[in-house]
Amino acid sequence: MERPVRLRHYIAYGLGDFLGGGSFAIIGTLFLFFMTEVVGILPVYAGLLYFISKLWDAVSDPLMGYISDRTRSRFGRRRIYFLICMVPIGIFFALLWIPVNWQGQGFLFWWYLFVFMGFSTFYTILMVPYTALNAEMSLDYKVRARLSGFKQIGSGLSGALCSVASKPLIDSFPDPRTGFTVMGLIFGLFFSLPWVAVFFGTWEIPRRHREVEKQNLVRIFQHFFSVFKNRSFRIHLGMYVSGFAGLDVAMSLFIIFLTHYLLRENYFPYLMAALALAQGLFLPIHITTGNRYGQGRAYLLGSILFLAGMLYAATLAPGPTLPLMLAAAAILGSGMCGLSVMPWVILPSVTDVDELITAEKRAGLYSGMMTLLRKATNALVIFLVGAALNRVGYVPGQVQGIETANGLRYLFLIAPAACVFIGLLFSLKFKITPQTHKVIRSEIDRLEGGGSKEQACADTQRICEELTGIPYAMLYRPHSSKEIYSAGHGTDSPA
Repeated sequence: MERPVRLRHYIAYGLGDFLGGGSFAIIGTLFLFFMTEVVGILPVYAGLLYFISKLWDAVSDPLMGYISDRTRSRFGRRRIYFLICMVPIGIFFALLWIPVNWQGQGFLFWWYLFVFMGFSTFYTILMVPYTALNAEMSLDYKVRARLSGFKQIGSGLSGALCSVASKPLIDSFPDPRTGFTVMGLIFGLFFSLPWVAVFFGTWEIPRRHREVEKQNLVRIFQHFFSVFKNRSFRIHLGMYVSGFAGLDVAMSLFIIFLTHYLLRENYFPYLMAALALAQGLFLPIHITTGNRYGQGRAYLLGSILFLAGMLYAATLAPGPTLPLMLAAAAILGSGMCGLSVMPWVILPSVTDVDELITAEKRAGLYSGMMTLLRKATNALVIFLVGAALNRVGYVPGQVQGIETANGLRYLFLIAPAACVFIGLLFSLKFKITPQTHKVIRSEIDRLEGGGSKEQACADTQRICEELTGIPYAMLYRPHSSKEIYSAGHGTDSPA
C-alpha cells in the first residue's frame, strides 16, 4: 500500500539535492579558478586530477547502485546510507577548499586527488540511494514528477545560494586562501545538515524481495552493463550526457568568459542570481509540459531555450550593460532548468521499463549508472576545458590578449551549443509519455499478478516493444542472472 505524499514529504525529499546542486555549482564555477589561481596548479594538471579522480567513479557509482539494491536493513535499502555519510561528506568538501603550502606540483596533485576521491566516494554513497528513492516512494507518474520537481527546487535553491554567496564570502577576506577555507567549512556544514530531514521525511514502499544470491566479480560487472539493453535508457542517456556536457562547459567557462572577454567580472553574483531565478520560474512550466505532453518534450523545450540564450549571448560585445547581461542569463536559465531537471524526472519511468524487461526492481543500479555518467561527463568536460584553455593561450592571473579573448568567446559559445543540440536530437526519439507509461505500468502489475502474456492486446505489445527495444515474448521473464545479461537483442538498432 502506498502512503500519500504530503507537501512536507516533497520538501524533505527535495532537501537532499542541496548537496548535488550546491556542490556542483561551487565546484563547477570555482574549482578550476581555485586550483590555478590560489593553489598554483597548472591548468592541465588541475583538469587531470579532476579527471583521474572520476575513474574511481567508474566502479563506485554502479557498485553502489548494486549494493543499494541488495541492502537489507531496518531502515530500508536506501535511507540507511543517509545516516552513514551525512558527516563525512561535509568534512571532505571542506578539505577540498583548504589551500596547502607544499612546494611542487607533484605533492599538490596527489593531495587534492586524494581529497577529491574522498569527496566523490561519499557523494556516491549518498546520492545513488537518494536518487533511487524517488521510484521507491511512489509508483505514480505525476507524483514521481513532483518529487523530481522538488528535488530540482532544492538543487536550484542550493545552487543559487552557493553561486551568489560563495564568491562574495571569499572576497570578504583580504586573503583569498582564508576566504576559500571559510567558504568550504560553511558550505560543508550546509551540505551535511539537510540529510537529517531527508531521513525522517521519506520512506520506501514495502516490496517483496527475491533472495540475494552471491555473485562473482565478472557477474557483477555484467549486471552493470545489462542496463544498456533498455532502449529507453539508451535514448535517455543520450539526452542526459549531451545536455549536462553543454551545461558543464558553459558553467566552467562562465566566470573566465565574463572576466576576460566581457570584462564584467563584477556582474557575476547578479548573473548567477538571474540564472537561478529563471530556473525557479520555469520549473513549473517544464514539469507541467512533461506531465501533459511527455518529459521528452519538456527536455526539447529546455534545449531550444538554451540555444536561443547562447545565440543572444553571441551578440554581446565587451563591456555590455547589466540589463543586457541579465536578459541573456534569464534566457539561458529558463533552458538550463529543462536540461537539468528532465533527465532526473525521466529516470523512474526508465526503471519501470527495466522492470518490464527483467521482472526486477533495479532503481539503485540505474541511479548508480546515472551518477557515474554525471560525474564522468563533468570530469571529462573539466579536463577538456583545461586543455582548451591552454590551447587558446589563456594564462591565469594575467590580462589576456585580443586573440585569446576571442578564443575564450568562441569556446564558451560554440562548445555548449553543440552538446545541447545533440541532446535535442535524442529527445525527438524518446517515447515515454504519460499514456505509454500508464500502459507499461498496468502491464507490469498484470503480469506480476499472474496474468498471461497471451492476453495482452496488440497495441500493448507494440508499446512495450517500442519502449524496451525487445520482443514482447522475451519481456517480464523471471530471468536468472545469466539470462538478463544475454537476452534483449531488440527489434531496432541502438539509439
